[in-house]
Amino acid sequence: MIVKIGVKTLTNQLVAYRELKQGESEAEAFAKLNAQAHEKGAKVSDPTMIIYYDPKDARDCRREVVVPINKDVPGLKTKTLPEVRAGFVVYSGADHPAEYYYEELIKHLKQRGFKPVTNNFCSMEAVYQPDTFGLSTGSFIDEDAQEVWTTEILIPVEG
Repeated sequence: MIVKIGVKTLTNQLVAYRELKQGESEAEAFAKLNAQAHEKGAKVSDPTMIIYYDPKDARDCRREVVVPINKDVPGLKTKTLPEVRAGFVVYSGADHPAEYYYEELIKHLKQRGFKPVTNNFCSMEAVYQPDTFGLSTGSFIDEDAQEVWTTEILIPVEG
């Protein structure tokens, strides 16, 4: 379900990051990056993000996992994400695959005269943790309760 769709300006943000190798699991990389940031004394905040530097479906797509942090710390790869104007769609649930939301966002942008650009990156996906989890007996997180997770897809634009 689409929660919000539009265009906004992302502000500069300090993040810890890790480049992914071909075929490397994003979830595993996030877990390692979060653990490393905490171990080094940085406070991590929402959302966790994946930056795609090439089209997401490209065979050799370059990807990074990034997490916002409160301070630069030695021993942790960090950078400041630049300010960028981006089209965005926020959705929750598992009614459709992510590709559906990419298509809806592109359609929305075209109707409003915006063109995707790849000056900084091709796209970014941000995942926000739920405020509450739909827990079932004996589980920490109910994997079936995907409707409580929120994802935002961002595509840099001009226009």
